Amino acid sequence: MWTLAWRNIWRNKRRTTITAASVMFAVFFCILMRGFQIGAWNDLIDSVLRSYTGYVQIHAQGFWENRTLDYLIPENDPKIKAIADLKAPIKQLIPRFESFALASNTQKIKGVIVTGITPEVEKNFTRLHEKIVSGSYLEKNEKAVLVSQRLAKFLNLAPGDSLVLMSQGYQGASAAGLFKIKGIVKLPSPEFDNQMIFMPLETAQEFYSAPGLITSWIVDLKSADDMKKVTHTLSGYLPEQQYEVMSWHEMLVELYQQYISDEGGSVIMMIILYLIVGFGIFGTAMMMLTERRYELGVMMAVGMQRLRVSMLLSLELMFICLLGLIAGLLISIPVISYYHYHPITFSGQMAEAYKAFGMEPVLSIAWRTDYIFNQLINVTIIATIALIYPIYSVFRLNLTQALKR
Repeated sequence: MWTLAWRNIWRNKRRTTITAASVMFAVFFCILMRGFQIGAWNDLIDSVLRSYTGYVQIHAQGFWENRTLDYLIPENDPKIKAIADLKAPIKQLIPRFESFALASNTQKIKGVIVTGITPEVEKNFTRLHEKIVSGSYLEKNEKAVLVSQRLAKFLNLAPGDSLVLMSQGYQGASAAGLFKIKGIVKLPSPEFDNQMIFMPLETAQEFYSAPGLITSWIVDLKSADDMKKVTHTLSGYLPEQQYEVMSWHEMLVELYQQYISDEGGSVIMMIILYLIVGFGIFGTAMMMLTERRYELGVMMAVGMQRLRVSMLLSLELMFICLLGLIAGLLISIPVISYYHYHPITFSGQMAEAYKAFGMEPVLSIAWRTDYIFNQLINVTIIATIALIYPIYSVFRLNLTQALKR
């Protein structure tokens, strides 16, 4: 049966080639479209999250909703320190002190986000030192700040200038201070680049009169794929009345909704491609059935069971689909490999558009086996569905009519 089916598909080479080519191009375009989409979103999400929020954060219960200094947590809580002993894919915990303030250069004033950081730790997470466009990086405990580029431009600031910050400290204390600008940093997200000021953690705690307290812990993951697992593990480990563990899906709701919306659009596009493949296979099966009615009638007249005839047709179409799947995979892998290691770099207006959305002006393709094999599985399922009616037609074939030429 296998040999006969293989020989039969080459009796009409043109039909076999066209059908296999339609499957091949559908697989190729589905893999490429999905790969570029995943790559673009991975770059955007990783750029935004590693610039500031991280994938998972730990706060005091109610902090994220209210965002005030009434919800601080101790920096040396043994329960938090013990997280490192959990068998979870966590790289490190990063302390942060975040609050709001008014920044002034004596001529202009603007509301900003002040973030207290541990300079050495941030080098391995946000790589803030690599984003400095002028000036130098922070040192531990110094009374100096880094200012985001767009904010510095608005306030007309440069390294070496002084910046006045005014806010309300912990438990109603007054917070005001004069800080030297150590450097200017360029953040990928326009929203953050318009309002961010970084200072050493101890300096922030002193400024807000909150020694030994922080607003959040960022959980640095070994892999972004572990986010749900880590969030679930920490939520079960930490006291619910005292702490809240949040993933970026909950913290950056708008970005997550955009991601889900784009995922829905890609699903629609792939469904269209799958329908094209399905109708192509369906048409081929019906043509094979119509052209070979006499042949099939003779086979059944001499004693071949209808089940075996339907199996023969199924094997023929399976071979055609398999050829298309293999060919699609073979031409996809080199393209994926090339654009993964050599991303497309945009310039001009396209580059500005990417920067406006907080993205680097490059487009890379994700190198992951899951979405590649998902496309192969999806096309196989579509092909199987397309075969149902043609195979069913074999059992309804009228021998008397089929044997008439």
